[in-house]
Amino acid sequence: MSEEPCQIFRSVYILWTGAADEQSAPVTLSLQQLAAQLPAVMAQSRAPLTVSKYGSAVRRWEQWAELQSVQQLPADPFHVALYLIHLMQDANTAALITAAVCAIAWFHSVNGLDNPCANTVVSNVQQAARRILAKPKRRKTPLTKEVLAKLFAELYPSKSLVDLQTLTMVVVGYAGLLRWNDLSNIYVDEVVFRDTYMAVFLEVRKNDQLRHGHWVFISRWGKDSEDRLCPVALMESLLAQGKQHGYAHAFGKVARRHGKQIVRSKMSYSNARELVREAVSPVGLDPSQYGLHSLRSGGATAAAAAGVTDRLIQRQGGWRSESAMRAYFKETLPALLQVSRALQV
Repeated sequence: MSEEPCQIFRSVYILWTGAADEQSAPVTLSLQQLAAQLPAVMAQSRAPLTVSKYGSAVRRWEQWAELQSVQQLPADPFHVALYLIHLMQDANTAALITAAVCAIAWFHSVNGLDNPCANTVVSNVQQAARRILAKPKRRKTPLTKEVLAKLFAELYPSKSLVDLQTLTMVVVGYAGLLRWNDLSNIYVDEVVFRDTYMAVFLEVRKNDQLRHGHWVFISRWGKDSEDRLCPVALMESLLAQGKQHGYAHAFGKVARRHGKQIVRSKMSYSNARELVREAVSPVGLDPSQYGLHSLRSGGATAAAAAGVTDRLIQRQGGWRSESAMRAYFKETLPALLQVSRALQV
């Protein structure tokens, strides 16, 4: 844990070390040493990325508070409400306001102070921001089985490692209902191949806050990728052609070395997104309508249409709630017509 995020816990440290009041300092050296560890321990109460985001939001609040000569900690709810209005002036979405509220609330929580964001004035300003800055969600178009077949026909015959990697990433993401964060954290030695399926162990997953790990099981669709589009056969081909082994990323950057293509380091989100967009363009689709979310939403939509239970879809995709999962479903026209068709006289 870097020192910077831990700065938001400084008042806890000050309280226990007695830096603010010598009479309240721990009486023994042992207690002082334990108190010095408190910021780093408290930082572990959230995921590292969350702590980093909260830290950035808290620093923005502190800078504004200092400029306005108002108290940063504990904060006055009225000042927090004014700060949110200040953020609304340049915000494009309510996400910035939500992030500020969550960060300031947590900032006070870890320092043992009452949450100023629980005040009704602050909560009403936050609700107003959501309404004022509301924009329609533009979700990416889900991939379909027909699109997957077109991508297979376009990419597989080339025998290029880049094309094979793109195709495998798309099909595995679709079949596993995987986020990019899931795909990017698949390691070669954590993929187990069986006759009828492959099992992928994800050490880290978005909603696996205690890091227990999560197994994702993906069935074979055919005996080999020459016959049919199959996520397991494609993964086997990718690992073999890319010469990957051990604790290496299954989906990494592809580089040329000594005239051969090899998978080198972890691929970024933007690079993976561009590969998807470049893949859909030759098959007559608008690249702006597709992205990495198209894999996950396409698989979820197809599974729901096939009658797979919500419980199994939620488990496969690692969604925390059914409402979050259902946001990825896109009902087909035939499905929507079932309602009125069932009511015909």
